[in-house]
Amino acid sequence: MPIDVNAKRIDSPTYKLIMYLNKYEPDLLEDEEIQFLFKNLKTHFKKLFYTISYIDKIQKNSDFMDVHDQSGIVSVSAVEYCYYKISTIFDIAYQVADKLIFPKKKGGNKYEYLESRFEAYAKNLIALQIGWYKSLNNIRNRIVHGGITVNPFYVNNERVKSRICFQAYNFDLDDLIEVDFMYSNGCNNNINFADNYFTFHTHLLYSYLTDFFEFVLIELSKNKGHDVEDLSLNDLPFDFFERDQKTWLLSEVDAFVDITKKMIALHLTCGDVDRIDEVSSEDVSQRFQKFPFTMMNKIGEGDWVLVEKEGE
Repeated sequence: MPIDVNAKRIDSPTYKLIMYLNKYEPDLLEDEEIQFLFKNLKTHFKKLFYTISYIDKIQKNSDFMDVHDQSGIVSVSAVEYCYYKISTIFDIAYQVADKLIFPKKKGGNKYEYLESRFEAYAKNLIALQIGWYKSLNNIRNRIVHGGITVNPFYVNNERVKSRICFQAYNFDLDDLIEVDFMYSNGCNNNINFADNYFTFHTHLLYSYLTDFFEFVLIELSKNKGHDVEDLSLNDLPFDFFERDQKTWLLSEVDAFVDITKKMIALHLTCGDVDRIDEVSSEDVSQRFQKFPFTMMNKIGEGDWVLVEKEGE
């Protein structure tokens, strides 16, 4: 298997929860279903991440698009796949909580139940909001059941450059995605830049996962007297285990970061693609401190760089 020497690490949203389970609730961590869910969460997140970078790559290759995407099947398949992955990741996180802290009988539907549980944490865990996901999942569900059309566009001109865009609309031709300067293509009737749209929602998803698993940890450890700030065991096998759980190794992080920066610049220009280059890197990086871009501060070097440094 080839090694990606450019891969980088991001902080794992499940790190503290897994460390807590390992130290205080080992029987829960040894449950095969829990292990399966944690493993699948990371796997599907990687797949989402790679598909966004795939969109970024192929849209820049006009020759490829002309030959292989005349019918739009490549573009629409990538768009629909991203919808599926985000929904799958959200559901896996819910299943973890359902296994660890949620009662068997819940009031209301899944979303109503989550929102009722999140109310007490709204001030401190600001990413515990699911309005964005309900809108996105509504589109995903309609894709599955044939209730909408996802229409791809390949825009290749001087202003927009080479970009895959899409629109999602129902049988009445109502656009199901609200205009947002993060991802709306104002030059073409506010259809959506596919890479921007899913990059933005991946940031929302990552922020949600980070706060969601913090919420699960708080609820799980409540009234048990456990020190959740000291999850170390001070032994060598644990050190290896902790290192493996602390971060996720991802390829194409640089491409994702580049999309994020350009997306924020587009937002700062209120959607004016002609002024993106005028936005300073300082103005863009300031947004990394704000919701939902917390991932940008949680990116570290990959294993290859660490090995090189150790050999210096």
